[in-house]
Amino acid sequence: MILRSPLVRHNILYLIGIGGSGAGVLVAQSYGAHHLSQAANGESTAVVAVLNLLYTTSYVVAAGCAREVAAALAIGMDAGAQWPLLRRSSWRIGLALGAAMVPVDLLLALLLHLPNPWILGLTIIAGPIAAFGGSQRGYLQGAREFGPLAVNFLLYGLTMLFLAVVLLHLGFGATAVPLSSVAGALGSALYPRHPRVAGSGRRAHPGPLVDGTVVAGAATAPIFNNIDVVAARHVLTPNGAGLYAGLSVMGKILFFGTSSLSAVMYPRIAAAGSRQARRRLLMQTGAVLIVIDALVVGGYTLLSRPLLGIVLGHRYESDATLLLLFSVGVVGLTIVNLLVYYSMGARDRSFAIAPAIGVPVLIGWLFTSPPALSAFVPRIAAALLILGALEMVLVLPRALRGGSARAGQSD
Repeated sequence: MILRSPLVRHNILYLIGIGGSGAGVLVAQSYGAHHLSQAANGESTAVVAVLNLLYTTSYVVAAGCAREVAAALAIGMDAGAQWPLLRRSSWRIGLALGAAMVPVDLLLALLLHLPNPWILGLTIIAGPIAAFGGSQRGYLQGAREFGPLAVNFLLYGLTMLFLAVVLLHLGFGATAVPLSSVAGALGSALYPRHPRVAGSGRRAHPGPLVDGTVVAGAATAPIFNNIDVVAARHVLTPNGAGLYAGLSVMGKILFFGTSSLSAVMYPRIAAAGSRQARRRLLMQTGAVLIVIDALVVGGYTLLSRPLLGIVLGHRYESDATLLLLFSVGVVGLTIVNLLVYYSMGARDRSFAIAPAIGVPVLIGWLFTSPPALSAFVPRIAAALLILGALEMVLVLPRALRGGSARAGQSD
């Protein structure tokens, strides 16, 4: 029976978690879009995008922790003995990030033209929360405990949805969704509680929990998933930024719907005992990704206009063509996500060249876009496709030859 396969079961669990969490976030932002003016919705979404950029720390820390735990399990170590070390490392990263956000908030207040810039103070506490939440998710991912990981994701989305509705009805306006986002991140960071396990907490692979390649890999997709909204807020009119915010939420459903593939593949790549096992995992996962990408883009080709009307409201229906173009760009992001997680798991550093150089350049291109939605959307779509093509050139030839060898065991 197909559900007996750990790969299938873990993908389903991850999709339940990330899908339920994403649905909670989508409904919260959709609820805000229906109850706020376009300008206020653009302001709210811009602050949430800043918070989501900070939550990039969660993905980075999770990637480092997952690789650490998977490698420890592959050589017979107890994953629970790794937790104290992972927790301490994540707190140090989070506290440093929170302190760094104090001066950064001053710049953001000018950049985003926010009527109520004080809400950016949330970013100071969001840093430590994001880092600790990353250690939770990375531990569960590396140990392949996808059931608890699904619950962790759901706690974020459902908490955010509940509080967003309450705060909007209490009159918090554009601050309601950002406040609920931080509350949701805190809720997921506190689950689960890990029992004390005897052990030294030594690393299976001595070295820093997070290095430059982990940052370059794990941060690429979250950055592009949120910096576009910040850039739109900066270069477009308030109404244009609000319209783009709606397109962005809809278009990124494709990315979040396929993110389980990379998440489930990653710890297996990190623990794989042979080049052939890694190559087989990549090819299997890549084939499924291509099919899902094609189905979703095909669906948007036929149904983008009514979907925009249902999810965001009839005032967004005129942007159906731009939604389709944006979704094609997101296909590039799904490819990037797959290849960088493969490379991090295989400890192959060659992939990092493209995000290290390309991401800053492409972000600069967004911030210099003409102040028109019809110009901005093609730029973000082209940027994502270019980045995807670069990663394919860098990663696939080495991966299909087998990549770098390392000890361990495959699933």
